[in-house]
Amino acid sequence: MADLKLVAKLPEVKSAVLTDMAGGFLDAVREADGESVAAVTGFLMSTMAQAGEDLGLGALLGISFAGPARACLIVVQGDSVTTAFVEPPASITAVEKAFDTSLQGR
Repeated sequence: MADLKLVAKLPEVKSAVLTDMAGGFLDAVREADGESVAAVTGFLMSTMAQAGEDLGLGALLGISFAGPARACLIVVQGDSVTTAFVEPPASITAVEKAFDTSLQGR
């Protein structure tokens, strides 16, 4: 589901950004500052991947976190990273399942 057009079809996804593992901006849907999101995501993913390796968890597949107003799902697919902002936060589970389904279909 690295194709942002597929991500954007999910009604819970308010915006999404596609980046590479280094934080390089590739594409965005309904996100005014995709370059900044890409840079932050690249830093976060490299830090979390290193923490996962240090803890012996293996390859990082994704991260999700939620606040009172919205949630964020970050999914690693090969060399690309998709960040999806979800509203309402309780919908994060449905978006995670959509990503899981699309990854199994590959």
